[in-house]
Amino acid sequence: MIRKLLVLQITLIISINVSRSQNLTSNIKYQVESGIYLSSSGKTPFWLRSNQYGIAPLESQFATFRGSAYKEYDSTKNENQKLKKIGIGYGGWAVANVGKANQLLLPEAYVKVRYGIFEFYGGRRREIVGLVDTVLTSGSYIWSGNALPMPKLQISIPNYVSILGKGLISIKGAYAHGWFGNSDSTKNFFLHQKYLYGRIGKPNWRIKMYAGFNHQAQWGGKPPKPYIEKETGKLITNYGNNFSTYLSVISGVSLNRKGDGISKDGIPINDVWNRSGNHLGSIDIAAEISFNKFDLLLYRQSFYEDGSLFYLGNITDGLSGISFKRKNTNDGLIKLTFEYIDTRSQGGPGGSGSTIPQIRGGDNYFNNSFYKWIYKGSTIGTPLIMPLRDIQQEVFSANYTSISKSIPSSYMIVNRLSGIFLGAYFRIKEISFLTKFSNTNNQVYSIVKTYNQTSILQSVKFSYKKNIVSSQISYDSDALFKSNLGIGLQLMRIF
Repeated sequence: MIRKLLVLQITLIISINVSRSQNLTSNIKYQVESGIYLSSSGKTPFWLRSNQYGIAPLESQFATFRGSAYKEYDSTKNENQKLKKIGIGYGGWAVANVGKANQLLLPEAYVKVRYGIFEFYGGRRREIVGLVDTVLTSGSYIWSGNALPMPKLQISIPNYVSILGKGLISIKGAYAHGWFGNSDSTKNFFLHQKYLYGRIGKPNWRIKMYAGFNHQAQWGGKPPKPYIEKETGKLITNYGNNFSTYLSVISGVSLNRKGDGISKDGIPINDVWNRSGNHLGSIDIAAEISFNKFDLLLYRQSFYEDGSLFYLGNITDGLSGISFKRKNTNDGLIKLTFEYIDTRSQGGPGGSGSTIPQIRGGDNYFNNSFYKWIYKGSTIGTPLIMPLRDIQQEVFSANYTSISKSIPSSYMIVNRLSGIFLGAYFRIKEISFLTKFSNTNNQVYSIVKTYNQTSILQSVKFSYKKNIVSSQISYDSDALFKSNLGIGLQLMRIF
């Protein structure tokens, strides 16, 4: 099988060169890649698979073959030195993994249209949501690039646009509808997503301030099997799939403001009594400071899943970071990022009396009765919050056996934690180095013991013209995972 895929890759390279020689695809950029991943425990180390858009399987050893093609907007300007008002672009990225887990994935396949300041796209597309250093980060809390992109329709203002004072105040934002498909607890459910961010300060100012929020909701769908609800005695066949539910989702208002648990649609009492769907997101602030030789970015993401943040019940939870970036250099230390994450509060331990008012508390990040913040087996937000499937069974022995019988593999068994992350990017001529280090203290569901987990990645990349050779070595300590040492090697060609 691997030999056939290598032949396919060589054939693809030849066909691309022929196409380019015929000047049929002069505006499209291509890339092909092949690689191999090995590990000592049979599992792919944490930082070798995290924030990779779901393309690296949990099970190691495997070979990978990847190919992509992208067409960006036309960047030529007219006689007035302005871009064309309308532009079209598209992209596709295919991945084949061969090994313990054979996979054929399509992480990206989209068409995008630009009209002035607005952009519309449909399909799968790589994205990160939130104020964060997108290059060197442990992962933005809500949308980190850890999971396979889901199909969406989205309209956005992708770049900051001035609304006051010729750049003094600028905004960007997006509004989207997506499809989750099926999970172990819900079938054919949807995503509602929107975000809005503002900037104070003109682009050339030394200090610029940022603030904004993002809002995601998992909603609708059907239970795997219809069931009789104990509280109401009703037959539950759906979780609310009509337009009135959608209006409730985007506004965050309860379907039944009286709170009497009565629903004409036959949806569960949980959604009638509370808000429809599972709502979660972050409120972000940041400051960017420009010095003569470097830039600093300071940011803070505060989390919400119910009203705990409004009542300051979980104000100690959040992702805080500082990013250092050197200017006007391609050699030496280019970028350095430090982050601290804390998710231990969650507004209280759960149950009545946790906070005031008593109905708040126990947010249980990324978990919900009908939904989990997961897509195709991977956490959508920060990978430091983990589902049961990611945890090594041997670590918990008898404890794990009792847990695994009562909850699904998608349950976020590790969502109360604190820890640090360090990312660094270093370059010497054609050779670049990327380092990731994390150390977290993790409280595991129903287990009193706290697990201290250290994970490290060192990547080295050599570029020669349009050819790239990349290698990684990664290590996980013996805590949440078994002690594990892994390596990766990739060969890439850009056309």
